Amino acid sequence: MAAKAKYDWEALLKEYLRSDCTSKTQFAESKGINASLLRRNTADWPSKSKSKSNSNKKPKRKVTAKSKSNKNEKVAPNQERKVTGSELALINDEGNLTEKQKLFCFFYVKSYNATQSAIKAGYTAKYPSEIGWQLLQIPKVRDEVQRLKNIKRRSIMISEDDIVERYMRIAFADISDFADFGTEEYPAVDEHGHIMIDGNGNVKTRKRDYLEFKDSNDVDGGLICEISLGRSGMKVKLEDRQKALRWLADYFCMNPMNQHKIAYDKAVLSLRERELKAKEW
Repeated sequence: MAAKAKYDWEALLKEYLRSDCTSKTQFAESKGINASLLRRNTADWPSKSKSKSNSNKKPKRKVTAKSKSNKNEKVAPNQERKVTGSELALINDEGNLTEKQKLFCFFYVKSYNATQSAIKAGYTAKYPSEIGWQLLQIPKVRDEVQRLKNIKRRSIMISEDDIVERYMRIAFADISDFADFGTEEYPAVDEHGHIMIDGNGNVKTRKRDYLEFKDSNDVDGGLICEISLGRSGMKVKLEDRQKALRWLADYFCMNPMNQHKIAYDKAVLSLRERELKAKEW
């Protein structure tokens, strides 16, 4: 017949959990049990601190997608960017967005960088790329981004025809619109600086080339790519004509009925004629 256990360890465990003892040793002393014996037989007992916290803890609430979103909305130190009153007016919609979601939309439309927009809006900097991506998956956030994009597009007031006209101006810009140049005659002088006279009493002349740039108020600065001043004088470089011509050619192939097509064809013809005359000269 098996010997009966001296102690009922299950009953002692329940007593231990209900007691105010902070350790197994303290509990053993209060019950008059050898502390080493108790520890050997109660290796599977939870620590008192853990059992206390578990006994007092409320049932764990399931974390929903909404609560996760709120958790991510911790303000990143020194990251939140102040928004002016005029800017805030653009994002004060009634789309049921949080303040940080509104700020994210505002910054995203300006940069189209989800990571930096999340940081500037005040989200935690630990996982900004993930947060930015998650925000863009929310339908109401996407709607707000589209709304702000429409406002931006209307404020720019630029149309497809405006772009075509700009490329046409680049493609067919005439250098004479920016500078006066040619050949001129000037009085010839001798080695002493005196004007030279021929046998008939007329002033002798010589020819020289000249180049004079027009004042900035008289030219379209949008057609100039670069201006530099070096030892040899000033140099003006226009925007890339060939690039603009290629863009226009591709555009009119896709849009042959565009209202600018006839003007483009005439301008190309005029440009080719000028190039042929220059070669003949």
